[in-house]
Amino acid sequence: MTLLQVDGLTKSFGARRVLRDVTFSLAEGEVVGLVGTNGAGKSTLGDILAGITAADSGVMTLRRRPYAPLSTGDARQLGVGVVEQLVRIDPALTVAQAVFRGTPQAGRPRAELRRQAQVLLSEVTLDVDPDTLVGELPHFLHGVVEVARVLAEDTRLVVLDEVSAALLPVEVSALHAVTARLVRQGRGVLYISHRLPEMLEVVDRVLVLRDGRIALDSPADTLDPVRLAAETVGEPVLPAPRVAPAPPRTREVAVSPAGSRAAPADEVALEVRNLRVPGTVQGVDLLVHRGEVVGLTGHRSSGVGEIAGALSGELPAVTDELLLHGQPRSLGSPVEDGTLRLPAYRPDEDAYGVDPGETIARTLTQERRGALPDLQKEIATLRGVIRTVHRMDVKTLSIRTVFGALSGGDQHKLALARWMATSTEDVVVLHEPTRGLDVLAREQVRRMLDEATGRGTSVVVVSVDPDELAECCDRVGIVSSGRVAHWIDTSGLPVAAVRERIAEATSTHSAA
Repeated sequence: MTLLQVDGLTKSFGARRVLRDVTFSLAEGEVVGLVGTNGAGKSTLGDILAGITAADSGVMTLRRRPYAPLSTGDARQLGVGVVEQLVRIDPALTVAQAVFRGTPQAGRPRAELRRQAQVLLSEVTLDVDPDTLVGELPHFLHGVVEVARVLAEDTRLVVLDEVSAALLPVEVSALHAVTARLVRQGRGVLYISHRLPEMLEVVDRVLVLRDGRIALDSPADTLDPVRLAAETVGEPVLPAPRVAPAPPRTREVAVSPAGSRAAPADEVALEVRNLRVPGTVQGVDLLVHRGEVVGLTGHRSSGVGEIAGALSGELPAVTDELLLHGQPRSLGSPVEDGTLRLPAYRPDEDAYGVDPGETIARTLTQERRGALPDLQKEIATLRGVIRTVHRMDVKTLSIRTVFGALSGGDQHKLALARWMATSTEDVVVLHEPTRGLDVLAREQVRRMLDEATGRGTSVVVVSVDPDELAECCDRVGIVSSGRVAHWIDTSGLPVAAVRERIAEATSTHSAA
């Protein structure tokens, strides 16, 4: 039986048409994948279903009844629940209270809520005490709490909007298990994701949203990630050549489907011997060459986050030896000459660290208000902004558009470009640089990294996404029990093979 029917949905923001005559259906017990490039309108469609915004025109029916929610609460009452990538939960609530907030069980005694929440948290493999405050959880776990909440709600349609973007493979497997349970209960699921291989594992059908319209409606078993990526962008996805580091190279250049990878220089940019962070990191050796991209990954308790925190000076740590371009450095505080504090970029939940009310132009130029104008300099600066907007394929009609009006993916790309352009160090740490980005946007970020490494910048990528690590990195370290347990050299390997090796090594060492 048809659960949701959407006919002729349109939506514009100012002069920009986001959705154009969107028509599709979703049956009870069916999982439908929704993919599209950043700015294609996926989140806007999700917002309309969730009651966050209203369509300009079109008709929706839910279980053959007219459906036009006035708010998120109204949508839940009518049977539609949405889990967004950027979840906002009152940090003062306990996890148990967060799971049951807005449901009929919310008013039950705390002990009963705790017991019920424990069962639901186990089903989504979230190992936290139900009495833990939400504010004490890492933000990437808030989405998992929301998935547990979906299980507690009596919703018929569940929209999962990029929930898996920051999840480990084992956590993605748990999300898929929850999805299967929802299907067995006769509910429908709209699964929005840029991580195509994992999405194809769980969905029955795939919708491709392109230029505001449904460009493809196909059974999942007729698609593979390569064809789906091509359908998403409307053209074949070609590999991008990597830019060679500046100095002469002696290491072999290898080629993969992700592009031709130029090998890093032999010159060592960063050398760390026996890095320790009390209670988490037991002794890590790290060697990063000039122009190299080194990845680090592992489970939440592996120590990978603490390694990154030590390198960026956010956590107290000690080493036997630490050399930056051959010069001795130290870790810790207070900050003194010679203290290592590598710049670190994190795509956070609050407009990526920039003012969402500022225009694209001001965000990228970072000019001080009240500064005396210089016409020639201003013209050159604005030309640079326009080049960046075009190079990153940002969906906007003007560089005077406010940053917060852009899609999440476009915000991420521009924020990263801004950060890379203003970084004064040539060894940097990037947390999940392609998180939540479509196939073309990931390629644009890889090009940005290639340009940076071609100038001699060295990059440490910290990520839980095997695809991101396989696409971006020359080497990947698997962190387990506070140590780098295994290194994977990506040279000469296709992306799919690297992904499989990362998943296998992560599983093996987490179980050890």
